[in-house]
Amino acid sequence: MSEMKKRLQRRGARKGFTLVELLIVIIIIEILAGAMMMVAGRSRDTAEATRIISDLRTMKSAVLVWLVDASVSDTTWNGLDQDPTPLNTYLDKPLTAGQDKYKFELGTVKVQKQDGVDAGGNPKYVPVEETAWLLGYNLAGVADGVKTHLKSQAQSVGLYGDKEIDFTTDTPPYYDDEETVYVIVK
Repeated sequence: MSEMKKRLQRRGARKGFTLVELLIVIIIIEILAGAMMMVAGRSRDTAEATRIISDLRTMKSAVLVWLVDASVSDTTWNGLDQDPTPLNTYLDKPLTAGQDKYKFELGTVKVQKQDGVDAGGNPKYVPVEETAWLLGYNLAGVADGVKTHLKSQAQSVGLYGDKEIDFTTDTPPYYDDEETVYVIVK
């Protein structure tokens, strides 16, 4: 027998782990599991925000095709809240009145329009308000992490948090405490 085996037999060989060793392993596993849960939660929030943006883009495309196919007025647009079924022809997932989180609303957009030139030959601009068709998504019940991700992407994808959109100032288009997020359709 080897020298090591002889020593272990004399002392009485250990069979198993001590309580301290088990506790250390359990603590390490809990720390790793907690870190994974945090990462998974953030990934879930990012995925939900991406889905909302994708759904709004799909809905906007469906509305634009619908506008080309049908003669649509402002009153028809507002009526989509009560009956969104005219859009179902252009969507692979049909909308149902009162069950979806989408809003079809009229809003205003303030823009700078050129109004002649000044004495130095430079263009003069004046603020003008125009009616806009807005497609909204109701954020009631949406996690704060999702709202934070929407806010971080708002500028690049054209999300707005108000029906009164002002392009004449440098105010951010969307805040993470908004109840609805909008895209401009027309």
